[in-house]
Amino acid sequence: MKYRSAVLPLAALALSATIASRAAAQDPRSIALISAGAVAVPAVPVPAAAAKPTTSFTGDLGFISASGNTNLTTLTAAEKVVRTTGRWMFTEMGIYVSSETNNKQSANQLRLAGRMDYALDPRLSVFVGVTTERNKFAGFERRTDEIAGVAWKAIVAPRDSLRLDAGGVLTQEEEVDRTTQSYPSARVAMNYKHQFSKLAYFQQFVEYLQNLQTSGSYRFNTESAVVAPISTHIGIKVAYGIRFDSRPQPTFGTTDRLLTTGIQVSY
Repeated sequence: MKYRSAVLPLAALALSATIASRAAAQDPRSIALISAGAVAVPAVPVPAAAAKPTTSFTGDLGFISASGNTNLTTLTAAEKVVRTTGRWMFTEMGIYVSSETNNKQSANQLRLAGRMDYALDPRLSVFVGVTTERNKFAGFERRTDEIAGVAWKAIVAPRDSLRLDAGGVLTQEEEVDRTTQSYPSARVAMNYKHQFSKLAYFQQFVEYLQNLQTSGSYRFNTESAVVAPISTHIGIKVAYGIRFDSRPQPTFGTTDRLLTTGIQVSY
Protein backbone atom coordinates (compact mmCIF):
# COMPACT_ATOMS: atom_id res chain seq x y z
CA MET A 1 0.00 0.00 0.00
CA LYS A 2 2.81 2.40 0.78
CA TYR A 3 4.23 1.90 -2.75
CA ARG A 4 0.79 2.40 -4.30
CA SER A 5 0.40 5.73 -2.53
CA ALA A 6 3.69 6.87 -4.02
CA VAL A 7 3.13 5.48 -7.54
CA LEU A 8 -0.33 6.99 -8.13
CA PRO A 9 0.79 10.65 -7.77
CA LEU A 10 3.80 9.95 -10.03
CA ALA A 11 1.58 8.37 -12.69
CA ALA A 12 -0.78 11.32 -12.60
CA LEU A 13 2.14 13.73 -12.97
CA ALA A 14 3.56 11.74 -15.91
CA LEU A 15 0.16 11.69 -17.63
CA SER A 16 -0.19 15.45 -17.23
CA ALA A 17 3.28 16.05 -18.66
CA THR A 18 2.56 13.79 -21.66
CA ILE A 19 -0.67 15.62 -22.48
CA ALA A 20 1.04 18.99 -22.14
CA SER A 21 3.94 18.01 -24.40
CA ARG A 22 1.58 16.73 -27.12
CA ALA A 23 -0.50 19.90 -27.01
CA ALA A 24 2.60 22.09 -27.12
CA ALA A 25 3.87 20.18 -30.16
CA GLN A 26 0.64 21.01 -32.00
CA ASP A 27 0.46 24.67 -30.99
CA PRO A 28 3.14 26.66 -29.05
CA ARG A 29 0.30 28.70 -27.48
CA SER A 30 -1.67 25.65 -26.37
CA ILE A 31 -3.37 25.10 -23.05
CA ALA A 32 -1.66 22.46 -20.91
CA LEU A 33 -3.94 20.21 -18.88
CA ILE A 34 -2.65 19.77 -15.39
CA SER A 35 -4.20 17.31 -12.96
CA ALA A 36 -5.03 20.19 -10.64
CA GLY A 37 -6.92 22.04 -13.42
CA ALA A 38 -6.50 23.78 -16.82
CA VAL A 39 -3.74 26.40 -16.78
CA ALA A 40 -3.04 28.71 -19.77
CA VAL A 41 0.55 28.65 -20.98
CA PRO A 42 1.58 32.16 -22.16
CA ALA A 43 2.64 32.55 -25.79
CA VAL A 44 6.38 32.67 -26.38
CA PRO A 45 7.14 35.10 -29.23
CA VAL A 46 9.31 33.74 -31.99
CA PRO A 47 12.60 35.70 -32.12
CA ALA A 48 12.83 38.03 -35.11
CA ALA A 49 16.05 36.34 -36.16
CA ALA A 50 14.14 33.07 -36.61
CA ALA A 51 11.52 34.59 -38.95
CA LYS A 52 11.65 33.28 -42.52
CA PRO A 53 13.33 35.76 -44.93
CA THR A 54 11.01 37.24 -47.57
CA THR A 55 11.64 39.13 -50.82
CA SER A 56 9.15 41.18 -52.86
CA PHE A 57 9.51 42.82 -56.28
CA THR A 58 7.41 45.53 -57.93
CA GLY A 59 7.98 46.86 -61.45
CA ASP A 60 6.13 49.71 -63.24
CA LEU A 61 6.20 50.51 -66.95
CA GLY A 62 4.40 53.23 -68.91
CA PHE A 63 4.77 54.46 -72.50
CA ILE A 64 3.08 57.21 -74.51
CA SER A 65 3.58 57.94 -78.22
CA ALA A 66 1.82 60.61 -80.30
CA SER A 67 2.45 61.74 -83.88
CA GLY A 68 0.93 64.15 -86.36
CA ASN A 69 0.59 67.80 -85.38
CA THR A 70 2.55 66.94 -82.23
CA ASN A 71 5.35 64.40 -81.97
CA LEU A 72 5.59 63.14 -78.40
CA THR A 73 7.10 60.08 -76.75
CA THR A 74 7.27 59.47 -73.02
CA LEU A 75 8.73 56.49 -71.17
CA THR A 76 8.42 55.86 -67.43
CA ALA A 77 9.93 52.87 -65.64
CA ALA A 78 10.31 52.02 -61.97
CA GLU A 79 11.31 49.05 -59.85
CA LYS A 80 11.40 48.27 -56.14
CA VAL A 81 12.88 45.30 -54.25
CA VAL A 82 12.31 44.72 -50.53
CA ARG A 83 14.22 42.02 -48.63
CA THR A 84 13.25 41.26 -45.03
CA THR A 85 15.34 38.94 -42.88
CA GLY A 86 14.87 38.85 -39.12
CA ARG A 87 15.00 42.39 -37.75
CA TRP A 88 16.57 43.76 -40.95
CA MET A 89 14.78 45.18 -43.97
CA PHE A 90 16.65 46.22 -47.12
CA THR A 91 14.91 48.36 -49.77
CA GLU A 92 16.23 49.24 -53.23
CA MET A 93 14.35 51.27 -55.83
CA GLY A 94 14.90 53.04 -59.14
CA ILE A 95 12.83 55.47 -61.25
CA TYR A 96 13.48 56.64 -64.81
CA VAL A 97 11.49 59.22 -66.82
CA SER A 98 12.33 60.29 -70.37
CA SER A 99 10.32 62.39 -72.81
CA GLU A 100 10.80 63.95 -76.26
CA THR A 101 8.59 66.64 -77.79
CA ASN A 102 9.02 67.37 -81.52
CA ASN A 103 12.26 65.37 -81.50
CA LYS A 104 13.71 67.46 -78.70
CA GLN A 105 14.29 66.08 -75.22
CA SER A 106 11.94 67.69 -72.71
CA ALA A 107 12.42 65.47 -69.64
CA ASN A 108 15.12 63.16 -68.37
CA GLN A 109 15.12 62.06 -64.76
CA LEU A 110 16.90 59.18 -63.05
CA ARG A 111 16.59 58.43 -59.32
CA LEU A 112 18.17 55.52 -57.43
CA ALA A 113 17.72 54.83 -53.72
CA GLY A 114 18.71 52.30 -51.09
CA ARG A 115 17.62 52.03 -47.46
CA MET A 116 18.37 49.72 -44.53
CA ASP A 117 16.01 49.43 -41.52
CA TYR A 118 16.67 47.65 -38.21
CA ALA A 119 13.63 46.89 -36.02
CA LEU A 120 14.03 47.69 -32.33
CA ASP A 121 10.54 46.29 -31.68
CA PRO A 122 7.55 45.40 -33.89
CA ARG A 123 6.69 49.09 -34.45
CA LEU A 124 9.90 51.09 -33.95
CA SER A 125 13.02 50.94 -36.11
CA VAL A 126 16.10 52.94 -37.04
CA PHE A 127 17.30 53.41 -40.61
CA VAL A 128 20.02 54.76 -42.88
CA GLY A 129 19.86 55.26 -46.62
CA VAL A 130 21.08 57.12 -49.66
CA THR A 131 19.31 58.58 -52.72
CA THR A 132 21.01 59.89 -55.84
CA GLU A 133 19.17 61.77 -58.57
CA ARG A 134 19.89 63.38 -61.94
CA ASN A 135 17.48 65.93 -63.41
CA LYS A 136 18.99 68.80 -65.40
CA PHE A 137 15.51 70.05 -66.30
CA ALA A 138 15.07 70.87 -62.57
CA GLY A 139 18.42 72.71 -62.40
CA PHE A 140 20.86 70.09 -61.12
CA GLU A 141 23.14 67.51 -62.70
CA ARG A 142 23.38 65.43 -59.53
CA ARG A 143 21.81 65.46 -56.09
CA THR A 144 22.71 62.97 -53.35
CA ASP A 145 20.77 62.70 -50.09
CA GLU A 146 22.23 60.66 -47.22
CA ILE A 147 19.47 60.03 -44.68
CA ALA A 148 19.25 58.57 -41.16
CA GLY A 149 16.53 58.52 -38.53
CA VAL A 150 13.81 56.57 -36.77
CA ALA A 151 10.62 55.07 -38.21
CA TRP A 152 7.41 54.33 -36.33
CA LYS A 153 4.51 52.19 -37.53
CA ALA A 154 1.69 54.39 -36.25
CA ILE A 155 -1.09 52.23 -37.76
CA VAL A 156 -0.96 48.48 -38.25
CA ALA A 157 -4.36 47.16 -39.29
CA PRO A 158 -5.71 44.56 -41.74
CA ARG A 159 -6.54 47.22 -44.37
CA ASP A 160 -4.58 50.29 -43.25
CA SER A 161 -0.94 51.02 -42.45
CA LEU A 162 0.88 54.26 -41.65
CA ARG A 163 4.62 54.71 -41.19
CA LEU A 164 6.18 57.94 -39.93
CA ASP A 165 9.85 58.89 -40.40
CA ALA A 166 11.88 61.54 -38.58
CA GLY A 167 15.57 62.26 -38.93
CA GLY A 168 18.23 64.18 -40.79
CA VAL A 169 19.69 64.49 -44.29
CA LEU A 170 23.06 65.53 -45.67
CA THR A 171 22.71 66.76 -49.28
CA GLN A 172 25.41 67.28 -51.92
CA GLU A 173 24.41 68.98 -55.19
CA GLU A 174 26.09 69.73 -58.49
CA GLU A 175 24.11 72.35 -60.41
CA VAL A 176 23.80 72.70 -64.18
CA ASP A 177 26.21 75.66 -64.05
CA ARG A 178 28.81 73.32 -62.44
CA THR A 179 28.66 74.99 -59.03
CA THR A 180 28.34 72.69 -56.00
CA GLN A 181 26.81 72.95 -52.57
CA SER A 182 26.42 70.78 -49.48
CA TYR A 183 23.99 71.33 -46.62
CA PRO A 184 22.19 69.50 -43.78
CA SER A 185 18.40 69.26 -43.52
CA ALA A 186 15.78 67.98 -41.10
CA ARG A 187 13.45 65.38 -42.62
CA VAL A 188 9.96 64.13 -41.79
CA ALA A 189 7.92 61.77 -43.96
CA MET A 190 4.82 59.61 -43.93
CA ASN A 191 3.73 56.63 -46.00
CA TYR A 192 0.06 55.62 -45.81
CA LYS A 193 -1.54 52.60 -47.53
CA HIS A 194 -5.17 51.48 -47.67
CA GLN A 195 -6.11 48.07 -49.08
CA PHE A 196 -9.45 48.00 -50.89
CA SER A 197 -8.91 44.28 -51.42
CA LYS A 198 -5.99 41.86 -51.38
CA LEU A 199 -4.56 43.31 -54.62
CA ALA A 200 -6.18 46.76 -54.99
CA TYR A 201 -4.87 49.64 -52.89
CA PHE A 202 -4.34 53.40 -52.49
CA GLN A 203 -0.98 54.73 -51.31
CA GLN A 204 0.06 58.23 -50.22
CA PHE A 205 3.66 59.32 -49.65
CA VAL A 206 4.63 62.77 -48.28
CA GLU A 207 8.15 64.05 -47.51
CA TYR A 208 9.33 67.41 -46.14
CA LEU A 209 12.99 68.49 -45.95
CA GLN A 210 13.93 71.74 -44.17
CA ASN A 211 17.32 73.20 -45.07
CA LEU A 212 19.15 73.92 -41.79
CA GLN A 213 21.77 76.10 -43.45
CA THR A 214 19.69 78.51 -45.57
CA SER A 215 16.62 80.23 -44.12
CA GLY A 216 13.46 79.77 -46.18
CA SER A 217 14.88 76.89 -48.21
CA TYR A 218 12.98 73.60 -48.14
CA ARG A 219 11.79 70.76 -50.36
CA PHE A 220 8.40 69.04 -50.41
CA ASN A 221 7.71 65.78 -52.26
CA THR A 222 4.48 63.81 -52.53
CA GLU A 223 3.05 60.93 -54.55
CA SER A 224 -0.50 59.57 -54.66
CA ALA A 225 -1.06 56.19 -56.33
CA VAL A 226 -3.94 53.81 -57.00
CA VAL A 227 -3.44 50.23 -58.18
CA ALA A 228 -6.26 48.11 -59.64
CA PRO A 229 -5.48 44.42 -60.32
CA ILE A 230 -5.87 42.69 -63.67
CA SER A 231 -4.60 39.34 -62.39
CA THR A 232 -2.74 37.96 -59.39
CA HIS A 233 0.57 39.61 -60.35
CA ILE A 234 -0.41 42.34 -62.84
CA GLY A 235 -2.30 45.58 -62.23
CA ILE A 236 -2.96 49.05 -63.61
CA LYS A 237 -1.25 51.87 -61.69
CA VAL A 238 -2.14 55.57 -61.81
CA ALA A 239 0.18 57.91 -59.90
CA TYR A 240 0.47 61.67 -59.47
CA GLY A 241 3.63 63.18 -58.00
CA ILE A 242 4.66 66.70 -56.98
CA ARG A 243 8.24 67.82 -56.30
CA PHE A 244 8.59 71.34 -54.88
CA ASP A 245 11.82 73.25 -54.22
CA SER A 246 11.41 76.67 -52.60
CA ARG A 247 14.88 77.83 -53.75
CA PRO A 248 15.56 76.42 -57.23
CA GLN A 249 18.42 77.55 -59.42
CA PRO A 250 17.84 80.85 -61.27
CA THR A 251 15.53 80.56 -64.33
CA PHE A 252 14.09 77.24 -63.09
CA GLY A 253 10.60 76.74 -61.66
CA THR A 254 9.80 75.67 -58.13
CA THR A 255 7.36 72.85 -58.94
CA ASP A 256 7.48 69.70 -61.06
CA ARG A 257 4.34 67.59 -61.51
CA LEU A 258 4.20 64.12 -63.03
CA LEU A 259 1.11 62.06 -63.86
CA THR A 260 1.87 58.48 -64.89
CA THR A 261 -0.27 55.51 -65.89
CA GLY A 262 0.95 52.05 -66.77
CA ILE A 263 1.30 48.40 -65.91
CA GLN A 264 2.56 47.20 -62.53
CA VAL A 265 4.00 43.72 -62.00
CA SER A 266 4.36 42.39 -58.44
CA TYR A 267 5.85 39.24 -56.93
